[in-house]
Amino acid sequence: GAWALPGTYTIKLTADGKQLTQPLTVKMDPRIKTPLPELQAQAAVQAGAVAGMNRSYEALSQVQSVRAQLKESATKAKGKLAESLEDLDKQCAALAGATTSAFFGTPPTGKQPENFSTLNQHFGHLLGIADSADAAPTTQASDVYNELNTELNTLLKRWNDLKQNTVPKLSSELQKAGLAAIDSKKPLDHEMGEGGDGDDEP
Repeated sequence: GAWALPGTYTIKLTADGKQLTQPLTVKMDPRIKTPLPELQAQAAVQAGAVAGMNRSYEALSQVQSVRAQLKESATKAKGKLAESLEDLDKQCAALAGATTSAFFGTPPTGKQPENFSTLNQHFGHLLGIADSADAAPTTQASDVYNELNTELNTLLKRWNDLKQNTVPKLSSELQKAGLAAIDSKKPLDHEMGEGGDGDDEP
């Protein structure tokens, strides 16, 4: 995760309804001469990468949960309803994607579209780079971070649109057919999930 900057902190522990606090001072290793502004820039990228991992992981879990529910309903649906389930599943599959063994760098075929799985990997790789030295992130690392954030926001917008429009409409049709509605907030049963191996949550 993101490193704590030098400074004074308060540690809080809540147990059995009681809260205990303890002050903590984090001091910089005297061997490190990196200026504070550079450490702050590093911490910002670290925190952003962690947030990106969390957001992509949460969205991926939701998409995988919906796909598992679609798969279950598809065995009972017929006609246009079955086609609608298949269409939504294809859209969800594109958003979920799959992890890759060599996700960094540009493949010979050129840059591939991002999905929640690859974004989760990319944010994790970026966090590793930011953690590798007590220094401000390079211009290249900062550019990658900004690009990943843009890609994530675009995918989240697509996913939110599906959740707010397509999923409720299809759920209504499922209920009319006597089938269970789709719940995008339903926790993912990892035994039913697909392509989740390797996705990280810090």
